[in-house]
Amino acid sequence: MYALLCAAAFGIALLLPPHVAFAYLGEGALSSSMPDHYYVGKKGNTYEYAKIPGDDVDAEHLVLVEYMGRNQHNEPVVRYQDGTSSGTLTCFDKCQFVRGATRVGGRLVQTGRIRITNDPLINAIMHDARMGRLVSQSTGKRGLPPQ
Repeated sequence: MYALLCAAAFGIALLLPPHVAFAYLGEGALSSSMPDHYYVGKKGNTYEYAKIPGDDVDAEHLVLVEYMGRNQHNEPVVRYQDGTSSGTLTCFDKCQFVRGATRVGGRLVQTGRIRITNDPLINAIMHDARMGRLVSQSTGKRGLPPQ
């Protein structure tokens, strides 16, 4: 997920499922209607989001995401696992931005914030979290959209 926080800087290519591409490319780009979520798979309360790693790897890569609930400002919080890195993402300012903390091997290697629309994968993850598409692992409750 370190890559997620640095996606704009390093130009990571993302594999966008049709419903994500539709959201970014516009109405005329695809003829199918947009489904109600952006994750490509689910195992229990862990959600899988697809991305393509850099040019040196050919295979699709999955980022695993768990919805943790909402913070004191009613903004969604998720935990992720991206290869050897893991961390948390928290929306702020009505989910226009996300704060992230990334760990590799248990060591904090990156913290920061970015505009959510700067990274399509983070945008898709946080959209699902914000709109109540993900269920909390600890409570079993679905996150509800903000009122």
